[in-house]
Amino acid sequence: MTQEELEAQAQDLINQALEEIKEKEEKISKKPSKNLITEEDIENDNNEEKIQKQNTVVNQNLERKNSISSSDSDSSPQDNSDEEKKEETTRKYKGKNINKKLKTSMASDTSIENLMVKENLSIKVATLISCIICIVTIGINIVWSLINSRLTLTFSYVKDNKKKGLDEILMNYTMIYILLSVIIVFNVGLFICILLGNDHMLTKLIYTDLNWYFILTQLALGFQFLITIIWSIDLWTINVCLSVSMLAILILSFFFSEIKQKKNMSIPTFIFIYIYISILFSFIAYLILFNISCILMENIGGDNGNENTNNTLKIVIKIGINAIQTILSFVLLTYYKDVFFSFTSGYIESAVFVHINTRFEKENIVLLVLVCAIALGIILTILRYRKKTFGYEDIILL
Repeated sequence: MTQEELEAQAQDLINQALEEIKEKEEKISKKPSKNLITEEDIENDNNEEKIQKQNTVVNQNLERKNSISSSDSDSSPQDNSDEEKKEETTRKYKGKNINKKLKTSMASDTSIENLMVKENLSIKVATLISCIICIVTIGINIVWSLINSRLTLTFSYVKDNKKKGLDEILMNYTMIYILLSVIIVFNVGLFICILLGNDHMLTKLIYTDLNWYFILTQLALGFQFLITIIWSIDLWTINVCLSVSMLAILILSFFFSEIKQKKNMSIPTFIFIYIYISILFSFIAYLILFNISCILMENIGGDNGNENTNNTLKIVIKIGINAIQTILSFVLLTYYKDVFFSFTSGYIESAVFVHINTRFEKENIVLLVLVCAIALGIILTILRYRKKTFGYEDIILL
């Protein structure tokens, strides 16, 4: 091939290459650029966003309906655990706030009741009068007993038998004077609290739960001390005192259970109502048993030839009344955790034990065992229930 033919072929190849390049450039120019956004793309995007929004709204509505109609089992365990944790935290938070507010809200919660209480002056005056009667009669009884060198109570009863019948059932007078003085102190404190009216819980109990029952119990107690001052102590006086004591126990039983079920009381209410009623109940119960024992001893045959038999019966009676008082203490420990009743019972039985010079013989050994059993019951109750023994519990909201 000549040089001219080679140049012609080269020129043709160059022209073909140029044409191919032009065709490619035209194709590229016709295609839309990826970086450029056309109006059609904007409209398509807007339509897609609208459709997505509509779908989300529909899905939310469906989820709400499903959550209402579906059971708890349809929810995932993780969601349930989260909800339970939230509920527990809210409960704890509410419980703490309520526990803090309960102590301060007791007075405010009874504001309406206190307004009604203030209007009921008859109960207030009668309660104050009953406290004064108990203070005066017990005080006169103690002074009169000290002057006459004998206890002016049925506790000092001696069977009048010139032919050496049964011995008397006696107690340590000093210990009984201390117990009577404690009862006077409780009445003085209760009188002051009612007169001032600062403790709303105490006034509420006096005017609603105790009401006239407590007043009648106080009057029966004061009348019993008055009887032994006016009349000499004989079988007739003992029968009268027994009747009055049984009436006082019957009236006291109407409100004793309600008071022992009270929880988280104020300090004045706990001392002058909760403790005082237990001491009063124990004292009157033992007085009833003692009077019954005196009546039984009076009606025992007075045959002089059976002195040993009479002494044996006397021991049985003395053990019997103390054993009944101990059993009653255990019953109240079991049902009401009433350690104050048991302590008073043990104290009175100790007065009988000490009076015979703590000789470890005959019935005195049994008395010692009964006193120790009461003390052990009190200790075990306090160790087991702790502050619940005294009516104080932590409030737990379920």
